[in-house]
Amino acid sequence: MVASKAQQAATAERRSKAIRLKIQGKTYTEIAELLGYDSKASACTDIKRALEKHVVEEGLAVEAWRELELARLDVLQQAIWPEAMEGSPRAIETALKILDRRAKLLGLDSAVKLEVLTIDALDAQIQRLEAELGRAGLSAADREADQAAPFEDPAG
Repeated sequence: MVASKAQQAATAERRSKAIRLKIQGKTYTEIAELLGYDSKASACTDIKRALEKHVVEEGLAVEAWRELELARLDVLQQAIWPEAMEGSPRAIETALKILDRRAKLLGLDSAVKLEVLTIDALDAQIQRLEAELGRAGLSAADREADQAAPFEDPAG
């Protein structure tokens, strides 16, 4: 059942008050008592819903703002591009700043983590693992012997 506009407004107002009370350090039990929730669980659920909705709405607003900024950069780039392509140092510098700003907005400059394995690194890892096994009471010779020897029945 869809809530009326009055019910939606009342729910939004209560959620807003609940969030303010939580920020002030009130417990869910106190919030439930102060605002007329059935239980502390109801107050908790309502606050979580309000915060989730806020995060989604905030994310949409940020994305819309990013799109607006990208459109502005497109206009600026179109205006300067012909001069930059003709070799004007000042226009090239400006174009590069525009491109840099676009890359930042889009997250294109984020670091890429690469892990390079070398023979030395592998040898060090093998030695570390062997040391751990040694501390556990198993030598390399014992392990090899266990792997090579067929299972022997102690009863003979």
